[in-house]
Amino acid sequence: MSRPELDLTRQRYAYACGYCGVTEDSAGGLLTVDHHRPLSAGGDDHLDNLVYACVRCNQYKHSYWPTATEAANGLRILHPMQDLLTLHYRLNRQTGRLEPLTEAGRFHVSLLRLNRPQLVKYRLAQELHEVLAGKLDLIERQIQELQETIAAQDRYIAALREQLD
Repeated sequence: MSRPELDLTRQRYAYACGYCGVTEDSAGGLLTVDHHRPLSAGGDDHLDNLVYACVRCNQYKHSYWPTATEAANGLRILHPMQDLLTLHYRLNRQTGRLEPLTEAGRFHVSLLRLNRPQLVKYRLAQELHEVLAGKLDLIERQIQELQETIAAQDRYIAALREQLD
């Protein structure tokens, strides 16, 4: 794969695994590129067939491609750019686990082991980070409001002093 194709694939997936969401920063480096439909199953190097993936997800998926019967029964890997993932599974923000909503979602989560302990811990850490960032934003807005109130009171006191002088 050429460097421009790799860079474009990385950008399309926002520098994160299309399957589990782990970022390059969290992984400590570049991820891999997976052929959603493997070359051995007739896939190609077209951009729409490439998924930016962490090493683990790429290993777990390997060269899986469903037979016609498996596909008919929902036993397939969801494509992060082509499937609406929220129809197939949802994140339980309290437990950090992905909860399947469809047979395809169940199979996808199971085959890629998307509820492995490290990913659950990662999701919970991301959730905590978002909560803390929201609290920090609220505190910063409250500080700004207090500073504005203090400034208004200082102006009021200064105006009163001028009237007394």
